[in-house]
Amino acid sequence: MSARRDTTEMLIAGGGVTALSIACHCARAGIDVVLLDPDTSEAGLSRAPRPVRSYQPGKVHDSELTVRSLADYRSFGPAGGADLVVGDVGWLVVATGREHAAGLERELAAQRDAGVELELLTPAQACGYNPWLDPAGVEAAVWCPQSYLIDVEKVLRGYAAEAREYGARLLTGHSVTSLDPGSGQVTTTRGEFDAETIVIAAGAASGGIAAAAGLDLPLWAQSAELFRTGPVIGEGGPATPFTVHPESGLKTLGAGRSFLIGLERISRRHGMRDVWFEEAVGETAKRYPRLKDVELHSAWTGSVDVTPTGTAFVGRAGGAHERILVASGYTGQELGQAPATGRIIRDLCLGRSPGVDLTPFSPGPSGS
Repeated sequence: MSARRDTTEMLIAGGGVTALSIACHCARAGIDVVLLDPDTSEAGLSRAPRPVRSYQPGKVHDSELTVRSLADYRSFGPAGGADLVVGDVGWLVVATGREHAAGLERELAAQRDAGVELELLTPAQACGYNPWLDPAGVEAAVWCPQSYLIDVEKVLRGYAAEAREYGARLLTGHSVTSLDPGSGQVTTTRGEFDAETIVIAAGAASGGIAAAAGLDLPLWAQSAELFRTGPVIGEGGPATPFTVHPESGLKTLGAGRSFLIGLERISRRHGMRDVWFEEAVGETAKRYPRLKDVELHSAWTGSVDVTPTGTAFVGRAGGAHERILVASGYTGQELGQAPATGRIIRDLCLGRSPGVDLTPFSPGPSGS
């Protein structure tokens, strides 16, 4: 290990879209930034377009962050003001029971106040948007047009390029091995650093980095998988929007002539893949009878960093860990909240109000 110790105002542990957004926003504000990415190259920056939806049922605070972020993607400064939306997919939230339908209706006003465009639908109207649905299984639904496919590669490369332009140092191959919250000393596999502010934005690895500083950050890596059907949608058939059934966690999206199907779950248990696969098959047949005998094939496997509440930790750790800021645990919503998170961390570092109530995102009391 090199004996050289580097000094910086802000050190960011992490290399994903949130870490890069923070580096970009903070460097642009004149903060001296060092970003430590454990990966050894930027080869992983290339990504296929991914959906981002503004409406987060039951979580108005999450919706607010996504609405703020979508405005950035529609005119993305780091890409010369380009619109990074490459497709509109829409977002259909289906309630299968009366209690859940009533809950969605109760929060409509608050969601709209947060900037979400919503329309309450009857079962017949819901099936008009997604004709594959079984109307008997729809109590009510909510339609949100603010669901788009985002050019992920341009987001990542744009943030990285602008961060460097404003002086940020983006260093690869640095895994954090120790962190002293009192002195701000950080040791990595390739060097040592002193930082006035330390930002933990390393996805599922954030919990381990926080633990090295004596900070309890309850998040973990959740296995995730998407399945694809065979070609079942006819040529020129109607496009099917991103559709979710929150009560079961089933989500579907028309992709060409096939469907992408997933089942959202939050659990600390391992070895659940086969159980979830069978549940996905059963729920798909129940909600989409015409897909009852269609085989599901694995299309993507990976993991997301999740928290017990399903809402990210964004803010200052506080107490003995006042030097540490956290931006982790997005439960699959990282792309949709990265721009807003970058501005929040910038404002906290500069001692300014972020203009967002961070109470629902609080990392909670620090560990001993």
